[in-house]
Amino acid sequence: MNDSKASLLIADDHVLFGEGIISILRDTYHLLGLVTDGKHVMNAILERNPALVLLDINLPSIDGLELAKLIKSNFSEVSVIFLTMYNEGKFVEQAQKLKVDGYMLKHSTKEELIVAIDKVLSGEKYFDPKLNLEKTNLHQTDYFVKKFLLTPREVEIIRLIKKGASSGQIAEALHLSEETVRSHRKNIHFKLGVSKVSELIEFANANGL
Repeated sequence: MNDSKASLLIADDHVLFGEGIISILRDTYHLLGLVTDGKHVMNAILERNPALVLLDINLPSIDGLELAKLIKSNFSEVSVIFLTMYNEGKFVEQAQKLKVDGYMLKHSTKEELIVAIDKVLSGEKYFDPKLNLEKTNLHQTDYFVKKFLLTPREVEIIRLIKKGASSGQIAEALHLSEETVRSHRKNIHFKLGVSKVSELIEFANANGL
């Protein structure tokens, strides 16, 4: 491995996705491996000394938002880019408050991700141009989480169902298994008291999702 390459650590609980990122970036950067649980991230940084961490927001044990705060407090020289499926203003706003160096969406291309990484490594901030920064949407997910006890992921799945996506398409878009998506859909129907997709879409339309 060429030691002149910048060193990257990946923190993501979806192993296939994380390994895919390592595969597409290993020719450009020095990849230090994949961490799949939030509780191991800080030790991995201490042991492997990365220049940059690609950090998912949705991690077990300690989520990415809390980890970003810890990394910036304890390893100020380490750059952090959120690499997430969450394209919602409230998460972007939190990321900016935490002073992370970048924010990229998981459906970005290899070329887009490399541009972001290179800009951050050169000392710039880089936030995905595709991000939804509409202030009217900042707290919309929170509303559904509190009122209907839906999780942010369930809200996102409802939005995809409304757009006509199948369980297979949702699984691919969110980097989940179809079995996991089916489980989420079952939970959504139970929480909202609906039994048909048409009723779910009617709920989504009535509530502005």
